[in-house]
Amino acid sequence: MSRFPIYLKALRVMGHSGKDSFMSSELADVTGIQDTTIRRDFGFLPQKDSLGKRGYGYDTQNMIDALSQMLGLGLEEPIILIGVGNLGSAILKYNRWKYTVGKIVCAYDVDENKVGTRYGIDIRLMDELEETMPGDCKIAILAIGDDPQPTVDKLVSLGIRGIVDFTHSHFVVPKGVEVENVDVIVAIQELELKMKANEEQDNV
Repeated sequence: MSRFPIYLKALRVMGHSGKDSFMSSELADVTGIQDTTIRRDFGFLPQKDSLGKRGYGYDTQNMIDALSQMLGLGLEEPIILIGVGNLGSAILKYNRWKYTVGKIVCAYDVDENKVGTRYGIDIRLMDELEETMPGDCKIAILAIGDDPQPTVDKLVSLGIRGIVDFTHSHFVVPKGVEVENVDVIVAIQELELKMKANEEQDNV
């Protein structure tokens, strides 16, 4: 399951470029995952018997639909961004992910000077969150400063069930709400540990 999002992102980019079908070897070249592993993983999909043919490969759109269904993801999943500082602005500008799991539909900030439109996305005041947040939105990206708990509480009360957290600050959520922490420092530390382990293995 951890590899399915990697396949999905690569296939959406391929589909967007006009590639209607693909071989497992082509997907392997893009993702760096062995083609034998890819074929084995696809064998776990419920629609496996109708997704590909020997010699022809796999239908790109059918595979995108199958992976999306398996992961419970929608291409048009509405996402809101909370905080339009330096990091929030960078997130708004980043557009390659529109081929993966949805799109930011609006953003919010406490600074009225940031209200307007940036990179095609409407930016509104946090005070307007309750009145203007899309009713079908379940995911929020949190890119604010200290004391995020009141904001998190409001988001949960409005129906947010998934939070991507860039705050590096502690907060709690009720059962049924998922939080994905994004911490570059932790990622670098984990990378260094893996590099060290590789070096030790090479020296054995």
